Amino acid sequence: MKQGAIAAPGMNRNAKRLLFSGLVLFLLTAVLVGAAGSAAPDQRRSPGNKSRPAQRTEEIFRRDCARCHDVDGRGDTPLGALYKAPDFTDPAWWKEHSQITNTRSLVSIVSRGKGRMPAFARKLTGSEIKLLVNYIRRFRAQKMKPVSLLVFQW
Repeated sequence: MKQGAIAAPGMNRNAKRLLFSGLVLFLLTAVLVGAAGSAAPDQRRSPGNKSRPAQRTEEIFRRDCARCHDVDGRGDTPLGALYKAPDFTDPAWWKEHSQITNTRSLVSIVSRGKGRMPAFARKLTGSEIKLLVNYIRRFRAQKMKPVSLLVFQW
């Protein structure tokens, strides 16, 4: 055996190759795992980081909808009050307007507009409008607390 080799004295040639191959495989795996963990922060998905579509949808809502509906979906901006924008966080509104709160109707309203609400079909893609409708639907749950939280707040 040559001086400086990593194999133990008395190992046959195949055992040395196997040990060397295992070491190379281990190092290669370590490098790949390390590279995957060092992705840019906006590309990693974790509870604190939003996916690209979610981030894009929030940007669209802030840019195109928040001046009337506010960033929290409550519709309590000056323009929202003037145009009577709905409070998307109010479960009563969703119940009262159940005939128009299905996905197809909401996509149609965002695309074509309704009343004083402008149409966005020329400004947004169909995919963006669908993502936006799903984003709006999430406001519905903001006023309602899960039962488990209510029990523990006594």
